[in-house]
Parts: sequence; C-alpha cells; structure tokens
Amino acid sequence: MDFQNLFIFIKVLEKGSFLAASEALSMPTSTVSRRVQQLEESLGYRLLHRSSRRLGLTEAGELFYRRCQPLFSELELATIELDGALTSPSGELRVTAPVSLANEVLNGWFFEFMELHPNIRLEMLLVNRNIDLIDEGIDIAFRVGDIKIKDWVGRSLFHSRFTLCASPGFVAQHPGLEHPSDLADLPLIIPRRSPLWRFRHADGGLYEFSGEARLRVDELRTAVKAVSAGLGIGNLPNYVLREGLGNGELVPLLPEWQSEGRDVQMLYPHRKYLPAKVRLFIEFIMEKVELHKTELGE
Repeated sequence: MDFQNLFIFIKVLEKGSFLAASEALSMPTSTVSRRVQQLEESLGYRLLHRSSRRLGLTEAGELFYRRCQPLFSELELATIELDGALTSPSGELRVTAPVSLANEVLNGWFFEFMELHPNIRLEMLLVNRNIDLIDEGIDIAFRVGDIKIKDWVGRSLFHSRFTLCASPGFVAQHPGLEHPSDLADLPLIIPRRSPLWRFRHADGGLYEFSGEARLRVDELRTAVKAVSAGLGIGNLPNYVLREGLGNGELVPLLPEWQSEGRDVQMLYPHRKYLPAKVRLFIEFIMEKVELHKTELGE
C-alpha cells in the first residue's frame, strides 16, 4: 500500500472535496482523484461515492476511515511536537561535567544560560568518572583530556595548563628540588585521573614521572586543600590553583620545567538536526569560552 495515497484519502474527507484537498496539499485536483483511485484499486474496495454535489463514504470507506484517521492524526501531532522540540528552545537538557571543572569554571555559565532561557530545564550530573553518556541520556558532556567517543562530536574549549606547586611551609622543610626526578623522594598529592605527570624543560627536554601518592583523591578542590595544608606536592590545573597562587598559599615549583596540560572538551551527539535547546547551549558555551579565553589559558 502507498501510504501517501492513504494520507490523501483522509485529507479529501477532512476537507470535504477533491478541490479543497488539492488546495491544502498543493497538488492538482486530478492528481488527488487519481491517487484516491489507486488506493481503492490496491485495497480492492470502493471507498467513495462520487457525485457532482458531494462525496460519500461507502461501507468499506467508512470502516477504513474510522480506523485510519486517528492514526494519521496522532502521526501529524507527533510531527508537530518533533518540529517544536527541534526549533523551540524548551524542555530538559542533561549535562555532565567533572565536579571541579563545574565548580571552578562552568557553573556560572550554566546559571546564566538558565536565566536567558527560562523554558529550558537543566539537569546537571557532576561526577569525576566517565559515565555512559547514552545510558544516562546525556545531551552535552564536558571532559578533560583527549577523549573520543564514536558518533559524538568533540569541541575543544581551552587548554588547561597545570602547575607543580606546594605550600611555603612544605618548601621550607624540603629544599633542594631541582629536577622532576627528585619528586620520587617527596610526599605527593595525586588526582586519580592524572596519575602520570609530564614536564617539558625550557630547552625542549621531556620528562615523565609517575610516583607513589601520599594522598590520592578524585576531587581537585580537595587536592588543593591538601597541598595548601602542607601534606605534599601537587600538579594541578591552574583553574583550581588560581586563588592559592595569587594569595601566596601555594608556591610554584621547578620554574624551568613546564607541566604538560590537558585539553577541556565539550562533547555532543553527532546529529544533523540538533534540538534547539542543544544548539543554543553549544553556541552559548563557545561564546563564553571566547570571552574568557585569556584567563582560561593561564
């Protein structure tokens, strides 16, 4: 069965004539009549009584229309709702991000976005592990590091620089740190997701270090507090160190060795037709990144 012929048949009855249906469907009246006739031939039943004055349903036509019309009405409603979801910024948006990245960088942006778009509801899943984005129904994910997911687009937001640091008291008690290899003899505060530390010297030399942690933690703000308390040395992103480095609670170490940073990405499903709420959110975040690129690149 050609379901377009069925759709035309229903439109003829809804509009009351072939002429009115042809105008609604933007096709010639002769084509409308011919397509209804093709439907009758495919079914093997006459559906309409045709006269110069009006259309009438046969018994077969009455039964067929009564069963099919609600289905097509539901289909049209679904199409309208889908179009609204894709073009109108409303509904729920599910976002996931690492806890510290959200607290230090993203939360203010999220809240501003909600103020600008009151019809969009935001659900934030802040976790320090890579959850299954499909199972959790995630629309937008923020990730730190070179992460690629099949059928998801990754947009680089900024490069997060890291700084090797300690408290002034710790530095006073442990003098003589001259090379990254010296870290092996010192207590370390190591984030669970950044166990391997890479350093590049001013002359271009590269050194990789993986030491034993005195404290291993999966939340960066806690790591900063531990370093500030003098428990050990940390190698952490600048976006969580900015305040401590600025007020003197933390001291940068090995100035000739630059800690290797990591890229911060925004990921979303690879779709040709993204819902309006997702497109708006992506555009908003990219505008914020451009506006704050200087401080984010510190």
